Amino acid sequence: MTAEKAAREGNMRQLYDTTKKLAGNYRKPERPVKSKEGKVITNIGEQRKRWVEHFKELLNRPAPLNTPNIEAISTNLSVDVGPPTIEEISMVTRQIKSGKAAGPNNTPAEALKADVSVTARILHILFNKIWDEEQVPTDWLKIRKKGDLSKCENYRGITLLSIPGKVFNKVLLNRMKDSTDAQRRDQHVRFRKDKSCTD
Repeated sequence: MTAEKAAREGNMRQLYDTTKKLAGNYRKPERPVKSKEGKVITNIGEQRKRWVEHFKELLNRPAPLNTPNIEAISTNLSVDVGPPTIEEISMVTRQIKSGKAAGPNNTPAEALKADVSVTARILHILFNKIWDEEQVPTDWLKIRKKGDLSKCENYRGITLLSIPGKVFNKVLLNRMKDSTDAQRRDQHVRFRKDKSCTD
């Protein structure tokens, strides 16, 4: 299908895919990064260190001095902490939405759903390795905000999950859901299945 035909038919997904293929892999050159003191850092290694420093400060905030008086809830939740099972992986693989971005490893959900039993066996091996080594692979992406783009604080850092990563996360979330739902206050219905803000 050509880009022109996709545009005529209103098929935006096909139009985007075709345009992306025609454009190739153009990447803008990296912008220089400034240190906390405002000096431009041109060395790639030093730039990476600055990004690490920025996200450590951003994500590892000290606890507030005056903590609000909130009633403590039980932290002794009944959650399965064993390695993920093939059955769990199969169930979640079937639930993954099709037609979404493939993520950093370019594996679309449709590829995993083509043969769920084979996928579950392969992911089971990977997930057990992750479970045993306690190391989860992650990819980070910088998203620009407004302002001087040479300053780290003008970016948001997000994790891009591959589709297999989403399966792993969903297995963990499913395990925690029942235990945590029982502990949540009624005001938190937005985050519960089959509930909305108006409930």
